[in-house]
Amino acid sequence: MASEDMEDVAQLFSDLKFRRQLIGGVSEADVWKKLEQVQNEYRRLYDRQAAGYEARIREREERIRQLEEQLSSIENGMKNESN
Repeated sequence: MASEDMEDVAQLFSDLKFRRQLIGGVSEADVWKKLEQVQNEYRRLYDRQAAGYEARIREREERIRQLEEQLSSIENGMKNESN
């Protein structure tokens, strides 16, 4: 299952079914397998969210650089006008 957001992961939890055993309730190996699947979904969503944040940070840094260049250009123009 490729989760798109945390609601999908929550749905994954509610849809989990474990194999039953005659003795001991559920299969421990099956529980660990399902927990690994859930952890992989969380990791995938986290990585996607982190990549989005990194992209926003790069965009912001680029915008700051552009504004600093504009400001420097304006300041240089004002200095040239006063000379």
